[in-house]
Amino acid sequence: MIMKKNEIKRINLGGSNSYLIKGSDGYILVDTGIKGAGKKLVSELKILNAKPENIRLIILTHDHYDHTQGLMEVKQITGAPVAIHEAENALPNQEQSLKVNESSFLFRMIVKVFGSITPKQELNDIIADIKIYNEMDLNEYGVDAKLYHVPGHSPGSVCLITADNQCVIGDTLFNMFPGTHYPIIVYNRKILADTYKRLSILNPAVYYPGHGKPITMEMFQKRVMNRSKYFKTGGQ
Repeated sequence: MIMKKNEIKRINLGGSNSYLIKGSDGYILVDTGIKGAGKKLVSELKILNAKPENIRLIILTHDHYDHTQGLMEVKQITGAPVAIHEAENALPNQEQSLKVNESSFLFRMIVKVFGSITPKQELNDIIADIKIYNEMDLNEYGVDAKLYHVPGHSPGSVCLITADNQCVIGDTLFNMFPGTHYPIIVYNRKILADTYKRLSILNPAVYYPGHGKPITMEMFQKRVMNRSKYFKTGGQ
């Protein structure tokens, strides 16, 4: 299987969606799943006739465990540098963004139940080689794309938007529940609403979420931008 430049492939490294993006000379990997991700990544790369050392950059959309627990394994086998937003690259931010939840009552209950059985991130799990601030151009890594700071789900969430209008969005959008793309964890509802307004202006044709299948621009407009309750504060 040969991927085209800027093509995005969803892969399963456990816990959440991870994505491989084909560049002019190798790949960018977005998010690293949970424990056991290393072996799974090797298997996924074999399908593409690629090797771990073909990964030129690892991007973490945010530091919740289901996106980062496999990082040390993946970094060890690829040797690729790790990029994460500077607001996210510390354990206190993760703990705070998991405990402070301004999502819906139902989602808060889901997180409360499942949060008691999920592992905690270890302090040394995330060592950033590259700190992301507001934007970051990825042409240096062979991919015609930019990273954008999209806070709200967590303080330092980021998304990747390619020149051909595809967006890897992390958990800023979900696609797991009928009729909604709102995340089950919202660190700050008002900030997330501002992020959605920015995304509406950037207007990607398709979003690749951290959980679930791709979301079209039309689905985003209908299920997020046209829902006034998502733009009210107070977490209700």
